[in-house]
Amino acid sequence: MRMRGIVMSLVAAAALVPVGGAHAEPVVVGAEGVASTHDVGMPAVAVPWRTLVKGTLTTNTLDNVWRATATLGGAVPPGETVGITWTPGRQWPAGCEPLLTITEQAATVAADNTVSIERYIEPGYFPETPAPEPTCLKVHIWTGNTVSDQLVGSMAPYSHLAGAEARPAHVVRVAAGRTTPVLVRVTSHVRGTSAVSIAGSGPGVRMKDLAVGPLGANQSRPVVARISARGVADTELAVTARDDLGSDSFDTSWEVFARQVEAQRPLPGRYANREGTLRFRVSEDNNVVRLRTTSVLCEGSNVTKATYPVEIHLPRNGATARVAQLGVKWLGAELMTVRSNVVRGSFFYGTPSCSSWETFVARRKG
Repeated sequence: MRMRGIVMSLVAAAALVPVGGAHAEPVVVGAEGVASTHDVGMPAVAVPWRTLVKGTLTTNTLDNVWRATATLGGAVPPGETVGITWTPGRQWPAGCEPLLTITEQAATVAADNTVSIERYIEPGYFPETPAPEPTCLKVHIWTGNTVSDQLVGSMAPYSHLAGAEARPAHVVRVAAGRTTPVLVRVTSHVRGTSAVSIAGSGPGVRMKDLAVGPLGANQSRPVVARISARGVADTELAVTARDDLGSDSFDTSWEVFARQVEAQRPLPGRYANREGTLRFRVSEDNNVVRLRTTSVLCEGSNVTKATYPVEIHLPRNGATARVAQLGVKWLGAELMTVRSNVVRGSFFYGTPSCSSWETFVARRKG
Protein backbone atom coordinates (compact mmCIF):
# COMPACT_ATOMS: atom_id res chain seq x y z
CA MET A 1 0.00 0.00 0.00
CA ARG A 2 1.35 3.44 -0.93
CA MET A 3 1.33 5.93 1.93
CA ARG A 4 2.22 9.57 2.25
CA GLY A 5 5.19 9.79 4.59
CA ILE A 6 4.63 6.26 5.95
CA VAL A 7 5.64 2.88 4.55
CA MET A 8 3.92 -0.29 5.81
CA SER A 9 4.43 -3.91 4.78
CA LEU A 10 1.72 -6.57 4.97
CA VAL A 11 3.85 -8.47 7.47
CA ALA A 12 3.96 -5.46 9.76
CA ALA A 13 0.22 -4.99 9.50
CA ALA A 14 -0.43 -8.62 10.45
CA ALA A 15 1.90 -8.34 13.42
CA LEU A 16 -0.31 -5.63 14.89
CA VAL A 17 -3.01 -8.16 15.74
CA PRO A 18 -2.18 -9.83 19.08
CA VAL A 19 -2.71 -13.57 19.22
CA GLY A 20 -2.28 -14.59 22.86
CA GLY A 21 -4.91 -17.09 23.97
CA ALA A 22 -7.58 -15.79 21.61
CA HIS A 23 -9.16 -18.05 19.01
CA ALA A 24 -11.74 -18.04 16.25
CA GLU A 25 -14.77 -19.98 17.42
CA PRO A 26 -17.45 -21.52 15.22
CA VAL A 27 -20.59 -22.30 17.21
CA VAL A 28 -23.41 -24.59 16.05
CA VAL A 29 -26.55 -22.47 15.72
CA GLY A 30 -28.92 -24.87 13.99
CA ALA A 31 -29.35 -27.55 11.35
CA GLU A 32 -30.20 -27.41 7.67
CA GLY A 33 -31.35 -30.08 5.30
CA VAL A 34 -32.59 -30.85 1.79
CA ALA A 35 -35.00 -33.61 0.78
CA SER A 36 -34.95 -34.42 -2.94
CA THR A 37 -35.24 -38.23 -3.14
CA HIS A 38 -38.67 -39.78 -3.55
CA ASP A 39 -39.52 -42.24 -0.80
CA VAL A 40 -40.34 -45.84 -1.68
CA GLY A 41 -43.52 -46.02 -3.76
CA MET A 42 -43.61 -42.27 -4.32
CA PRO A 43 -45.01 -40.31 -6.01
CA ALA A 44 -48.35 -42.06 -5.72
CA VAL A 45 -49.86 -40.05 -8.59
CA ALA A 46 -48.69 -38.73 -11.94
CA VAL A 47 -50.33 -35.30 -11.58
CA PRO A 48 -47.45 -32.73 -11.50
CA TRP A 49 -49.00 -30.29 -8.99
CA ARG A 50 -49.50 -33.15 -6.50
CA THR A 51 -45.81 -34.10 -6.58
CA LEU A 52 -42.68 -32.60 -5.03
CA VAL A 53 -39.33 -31.65 -6.54
CA LYS A 54 -37.49 -30.50 -3.43
CA GLY A 55 -38.02 -29.64 0.22
CA THR A 56 -35.75 -27.73 2.62
CA LEU A 57 -35.69 -26.96 6.34
CA THR A 58 -33.39 -24.71 8.37
CA THR A 59 -33.55 -24.55 12.16
CA ASN A 60 -32.12 -21.67 14.19
CA THR A 61 -31.35 -21.60 17.90
CA LEU A 62 -30.60 -17.86 17.83
CA ASP A 63 -34.14 -16.64 17.14
CA ASN A 64 -35.93 -20.03 17.34
CA VAL A 65 -37.46 -19.43 13.92
CA TRP A 66 -37.49 -22.42 11.58
CA ARG A 67 -37.69 -21.76 7.85
CA ALA A 68 -38.97 -24.29 5.33
CA THR A 69 -39.67 -24.51 1.61
CA ALA A 70 -41.27 -27.05 -0.74
CA THR A 71 -41.19 -26.94 -4.53
CA LEU A 72 -44.10 -28.59 -6.38
CA GLY A 73 -43.86 -30.34 -9.72
CA GLY A 74 -46.37 -27.99 -11.35
CA ALA A 75 -48.80 -25.12 -10.89
CA VAL A 76 -51.83 -25.74 -8.68
CA PRO A 77 -55.05 -25.42 -10.70
CA PRO A 78 -57.56 -22.73 -9.67
CA GLY A 79 -59.84 -23.93 -6.89
CA GLU A 80 -57.42 -26.64 -5.71
CA THR A 81 -55.36 -26.54 -2.50
CA VAL A 82 -52.47 -28.53 -1.14
CA GLY A 83 -50.97 -29.18 2.28
CA ILE A 84 -47.28 -29.61 3.05
CA THR A 85 -45.70 -31.33 6.06
CA TRP A 86 -42.03 -31.15 7.04
CA THR A 87 -40.77 -33.79 9.49
CA PRO A 88 -37.22 -33.48 10.84
CA GLY A 89 -35.97 -36.50 12.72
CA ARG A 90 -33.07 -38.69 13.77
CA GLN A 91 -31.81 -41.35 11.42
CA TRP A 92 -31.80 -44.92 12.71
CA PRO A 93 -31.29 -48.21 10.85
CA ALA A 94 -35.04 -48.69 10.86
CA GLY A 95 -35.69 -45.25 9.39
CA CYS A 96 -36.13 -41.57 10.26
CA GLU A 97 -37.54 -41.20 13.78
CA PRO A 98 -39.66 -37.99 13.83
CA LEU A 99 -38.80 -35.24 16.30
CA LEU A 100 -41.76 -33.01 15.36
CA THR A 101 -43.91 -32.08 12.38
CA ILE A 102 -44.56 -28.71 10.80
CA THR A 103 -47.69 -28.52 8.65
CA GLU A 104 -48.94 -25.81 6.31
CA GLN A 105 -52.54 -26.50 5.38
CA ALA A 106 -54.10 -24.94 2.28
CA ALA A 107 -50.61 -23.76 1.41
CA THR A 108 -50.14 -20.59 -0.60
CA VAL A 109 -48.10 -21.49 -3.67
CA ALA A 110 -45.92 -18.82 -5.31
CA ALA A 111 -45.61 -18.30 -9.05
CA ASP A 112 -42.51 -20.53 -9.11
CA ASN A 113 -44.55 -23.39 -7.54
CA THR A 114 -42.81 -22.94 -4.16
CA VAL A 115 -44.31 -22.91 -0.67
CA SER A 116 -42.25 -20.98 1.92
CA ILE A 117 -43.01 -20.69 5.64
CA GLU A 118 -41.45 -19.52 8.89
CA ARG A 119 -42.44 -20.99 12.26
CA TYR A 120 -41.44 -19.96 15.76
CA ILE A 121 -40.52 -23.00 17.85
CA GLU A 122 -40.92 -22.32 21.56
CA PRO A 123 -37.62 -22.69 23.48
CA GLY A 124 -37.74 -25.83 25.59
CA TYR A 125 -40.03 -27.61 23.13
CA PHE A 126 -37.76 -30.65 23.35
CA PRO A 127 -37.64 -32.15 26.88
CA GLU A 128 -34.12 -33.47 26.25
CA THR A 129 -31.10 -31.38 27.28
CA PRO A 130 -29.38 -30.55 25.07
CA ALA A 131 -32.08 -30.58 22.41
CA PRO A 132 -31.58 -33.38 19.86
CA GLU A 133 -30.05 -32.45 16.53
CA PRO A 134 -32.07 -33.62 13.52
CA THR A 135 -30.15 -35.76 11.05
CA CYS A 136 -32.88 -36.66 8.54
CA LEU A 137 -35.82 -34.92 6.86
CA LYS A 138 -39.09 -35.99 5.29
CA VAL A 139 -41.36 -33.68 3.32
CA HIS A 140 -44.75 -34.80 2.00
CA ILE A 141 -47.61 -33.21 0.06
CA TRP A 142 -51.24 -34.11 0.51
CA THR A 143 -54.63 -33.20 -0.90
CA GLY A 144 -57.72 -34.05 1.10
CA ASN A 145 -56.50 -36.86 3.36
CA THR A 146 -54.24 -38.47 0.76
CA VAL A 147 -50.46 -38.23 0.66
CA SER A 148 -49.51 -38.04 -3.01
CA ASP A 149 -45.72 -37.68 -2.70
CA GLN A 150 -42.95 -37.79 -0.11
CA LEU A 151 -39.30 -36.78 -0.30
CA VAL A 152 -36.51 -37.88 2.03
CA GLY A 153 -33.12 -36.37 2.74
CA SER A 154 -30.56 -35.58 5.43
CA MET A 155 -29.91 -32.71 7.84
CA ALA A 156 -26.61 -31.52 9.25
CA PRO A 157 -25.57 -28.85 11.77
CA TYR A 158 -24.28 -25.47 10.59
CA SER A 159 -22.18 -22.94 12.45
CA HIS A 160 -21.64 -19.21 12.77
CA LEU A 161 -18.54 -17.53 14.14
CA ALA A 162 -19.02 -16.25 17.69
CA GLY A 163 -17.34 -13.28 19.29
CA ALA A 164 -17.27 -9.51 19.40
CA GLU A 165 -16.77 -7.26 16.39
CA ALA A 166 -15.99 -3.55 16.15
CA ARG A 167 -16.48 -1.86 12.78
CA PRO A 168 -16.91 1.72 11.50
CA ALA A 169 -19.65 2.66 9.06
CA HIS A 170 -17.23 3.58 6.31
CA VAL A 171 -13.60 4.17 5.50
CA VAL A 172 -12.20 6.11 8.45
CA ARG A 173 -11.30 9.71 7.66
CA VAL A 174 -9.47 11.64 10.35
CA ALA A 175 -7.86 15.05 10.65
CA ALA A 176 -4.07 14.85 10.51
CA GLY A 177 -2.29 16.10 13.59
CA ARG A 178 -5.20 15.83 16.01
CA THR A 179 -7.63 13.34 17.54
CA THR A 180 -10.86 12.66 15.64
CA PRO A 181 -13.94 11.02 17.22
CA VAL A 182 -15.32 8.20 15.04
CA LEU A 183 -18.59 6.30 15.47
CA VAL A 184 -18.10 2.53 15.66
CA ARG A 185 -20.64 -0.30 15.78
CA VAL A 186 -19.88 -3.08 18.28
CA THR A 187 -21.69 -6.40 17.83
CA SER A 188 -21.69 -9.55 19.96
CA HIS A 189 -22.22 -12.33 17.44
CA VAL A 190 -24.10 -15.54 18.39
CA ARG A 191 -23.79 -15.16 22.18
CA GLY A 192 -24.15 -12.44 24.76
CA THR A 193 -21.23 -11.03 26.71
CA SER A 194 -20.77 -8.99 29.87
CA ALA A 195 -18.06 -6.82 28.35
CA VAL A 196 -16.11 -6.12 25.17
CA SER A 197 -12.59 -4.69 25.09
CA ILE A 198 -11.40 -3.00 21.91
CA ALA A 199 -7.87 -2.01 20.93
CA GLY A 200 -6.33 -0.70 17.74
CA SER A 201 -2.98 0.43 16.39
CA GLY A 202 -1.21 0.94 13.09
CA PRO A 203 1.61 2.79 11.34
CA GLY A 204 1.22 6.48 12.06
CA VAL A 205 -2.19 6.08 13.67
CA ARG A 206 -3.43 5.30 17.15
CA MET A 207 -6.75 4.54 18.81
CA LYS A 208 -7.53 4.85 22.48
CA ASP A 209 -8.62 1.53 24.06
CA LEU A 210 -12.36 1.09 24.60
CA ALA A 211 -14.41 -0.93 27.09
CA VAL A 212 -18.01 -1.77 26.16
CA GLY A 213 -20.71 -3.96 27.61
CA PRO A 214 -22.87 -5.80 28.28
CA LEU A 215 -24.35 -6.91 24.94
CA GLY A 216 -27.00 -9.52 24.16
CA ALA A 217 -26.56 -12.20 21.52
CA ASN A 218 -26.33 -10.58 18.05
CA GLN A 219 -26.99 -7.16 19.56
CA SER A 220 -25.21 -4.07 18.21
CA ARG A 221 -24.63 -0.70 19.82
CA PRO A 222 -22.67 2.39 18.83
CA VAL A 223 -19.57 3.62 20.66
CA VAL A 224 -17.17 6.48 20.07
CA ALA A 225 -13.56 5.67 19.17
CA ARG A 226 -10.91 8.37 19.32
CA ILE A 227 -8.33 8.05 16.56
CA SER A 228 -5.26 10.21 16.04
CA ALA A 229 -2.77 10.44 13.16
CA ARG A 230 0.62 12.13 13.24
CA GLY A 231 0.37 13.46 9.71
CA VAL A 232 -1.14 13.03 6.27
CA ALA A 233 -1.26 9.32 5.42
CA ASP A 234 -3.13 6.44 3.82
CA THR A 235 -2.76 3.68 6.38
CA GLU A 236 -4.49 0.85 8.22
CA LEU A 237 -5.60 0.37 11.80
CA ALA A 238 -5.51 -3.23 13.06
CA VAL A 239 -8.42 -3.63 15.49
CA THR A 240 -9.13 -6.38 18.01
CA ALA A 241 -12.43 -6.86 19.89
CA ARG A 242 -12.53 -9.39 22.73
CA ASP A 243 -15.59 -10.78 24.50
CA ASP A 244 -15.73 -12.75 27.78
CA LEU A 245 -14.18 -15.81 26.08
CA GLY A 246 -11.49 -13.90 24.19
CA SER A 247 -12.63 -14.87 20.70
CA ASP A 248 -10.64 -13.35 17.83
CA SER A 249 -13.16 -14.36 15.14
CA PHE A 250 -13.64 -10.80 13.90
CA ASP A 251 -10.21 -9.21 14.14
CA THR A 252 -9.87 -6.89 11.18
CA SER A 253 -8.08 -3.87 9.74
CA TRP A 254 -9.70 -0.55 8.93
CA GLU A 255 -8.58 1.73 6.13
CA VAL A 256 -7.66 5.11 7.56
CA PHE A 257 -7.16 8.27 5.52
CA ALA A 258 -5.58 11.14 7.45
CA ARG A 259 -5.89 14.51 5.74
CA GLN A 260 -5.31 18.14 6.55
CA VAL A 261 -8.76 19.34 7.59
CA GLU A 262 -9.24 22.90 8.74
CA ALA A 263 -10.49 23.09 12.31
CA GLN A 264 -13.76 24.98 11.89
CA ARG A 265 -17.41 24.86 12.76
CA PRO A 266 -20.01 24.81 9.99
CA LEU A 267 -21.99 27.94 9.23
CA PRO A 268 -25.38 28.21 10.96
CA GLY A 269 -28.31 27.10 8.82
CA ARG A 270 -30.21 24.10 7.49
CA TYR A 271 -28.31 21.08 6.15
CA ALA A 272 -29.43 18.03 4.18
CA ASN A 273 -27.90 15.23 2.14
CA ARG A 274 -28.44 15.04 -1.62
CA GLU A 275 -31.30 12.56 -1.30
CA GLY A 276 -33.07 14.64 1.34
CA THR A 277 -33.33 11.67 3.70
CA LEU A 278 -31.12 13.21 6.40
CA ARG A 279 -31.51 16.70 7.79
CA PHE A 280 -30.41 18.88 10.67
CA ARG A 281 -29.93 22.51 11.62
CA VAL A 282 -26.82 24.21 12.97
CA SER A 283 -27.78 26.91 15.46
CA GLU A 284 -26.06 30.24 16.09
CA ASP A 285 -24.55 28.79 19.28
CA ASN A 286 -22.97 25.88 17.35
CA ASN A 287 -25.42 23.13 18.21
CA VAL A 288 -26.70 20.50 15.78
CA VAL A 289 -30.49 20.51 16.25
CA ARG A 290 -32.95 17.77 15.22
CA LEU A 291 -30.55 15.48 13.43
CA ARG A 292 -33.02 13.10 11.79
CA THR A 293 -33.31 10.51 9.05
CA THR A 294 -36.23 9.08 7.09
CA SER A 295 -34.32 6.14 5.62
CA VAL A 296 -34.06 3.78 8.60
CA LEU A 297 -33.79 0.26 7.23
CA CYS A 298 -33.96 -2.05 10.23
CA GLU A 299 -34.81 -5.66 9.35
CA GLY A 300 -37.70 -6.99 11.40
CA SER A 301 -38.84 -3.47 12.36
CA ASN A 302 -41.40 -1.10 10.81
CA VAL A 303 -39.41 1.95 11.93
CA THR A 304 -38.74 4.23 8.96
CA LYS A 305 -37.53 7.39 10.67
CA ALA A 306 -35.42 8.34 13.67
CA THR A 307 -34.31 11.55 15.40
CA TYR A 308 -31.29 12.01 17.62
CA PRO A 309 -32.92 12.84 20.99
CA VAL A 310 -30.79 15.83 22.07
CA GLU A 311 -28.85 18.70 20.58
CA ILE A 312 -25.21 17.98 19.75
CA HIS A 313 -22.66 20.67 20.53
CA LEU A 314 -19.92 21.15 17.96
CA PRO A 315 -16.47 21.95 19.41
CA ARG A 316 -14.15 24.49 17.82
CA ASN A 317 -12.60 21.91 15.49
CA GLY A 318 -16.05 21.04 14.11
CA ALA A 319 -15.79 17.28 14.70
CA THR A 320 -17.75 15.22 17.21
CA ALA A 321 -19.39 11.84 17.79
CA ARG A 322 -22.10 11.11 20.33
CA VAL A 323 -24.13 8.16 21.57
CA ALA A 324 -27.53 8.17 23.31
CA GLN A 325 -29.72 5.46 24.81
CA LEU A 326 -33.53 5.59 24.88
CA GLY A 327 -34.83 2.56 26.75
CA VAL A 328 -33.72 -0.43 24.67
CA LYS A 329 -32.83 1.77 21.67
CA TRP A 330 -29.39 3.11 20.86
CA LEU A 331 -28.67 6.09 18.63
CA GLY A 332 -25.32 7.41 17.48
CA ALA A 333 -24.17 10.43 15.48
CA GLU A 334 -20.83 11.30 13.91
CA LEU A 335 -20.17 14.75 12.43
CA MET A 336 -17.08 16.28 10.83
CA THR A 337 -16.91 19.68 9.19
CA VAL A 338 -14.97 19.35 5.95
CA ARG A 339 -15.81 22.84 4.65
CA SER A 340 -17.69 25.73 6.17
CA ASN A 341 -20.88 24.57 4.43
CA VAL A 342 -20.30 20.77 4.24
CA VAL A 343 -20.57 18.21 7.03
CA ARG A 344 -19.72 14.52 6.62
CA GLY A 345 -20.92 11.88 9.07
CA SER A 346 -23.01 8.86 9.96
CA PHE A 347 -26.20 8.10 11.88
CA PHE A 348 -26.84 4.86 13.80
CA TYR A 349 -30.17 3.46 15.01
CA GLY A 350 -30.44 0.12 16.80
CA THR A 351 -32.63 -2.08 18.99
CA PRO A 352 -31.82 -5.44 20.65
CA SER A 353 -32.89 -7.25 17.47
CA CYS A 354 -31.79 -5.01 14.59
CA SER A 355 -29.69 -2.02 13.58
CA SER A 356 -29.43 0.50 10.75
CA TRP A 357 -26.54 2.74 9.79
CA GLU A 358 -26.58 5.62 7.31
CA THR A 359 -23.56 7.57 6.09
CA PHE A 360 -24.04 11.03 4.62
CA VAL A 361 -22.54 14.22 3.23
CA ALA A 362 -24.78 17.15 4.18
CA ARG A 363 -24.60 20.56 2.55
CA ARG A 364 -25.94 23.89 3.75
CA LYS A 365 -29.32 24.74 2.19
CA GLY A 366 -29.76 28.17 3.71
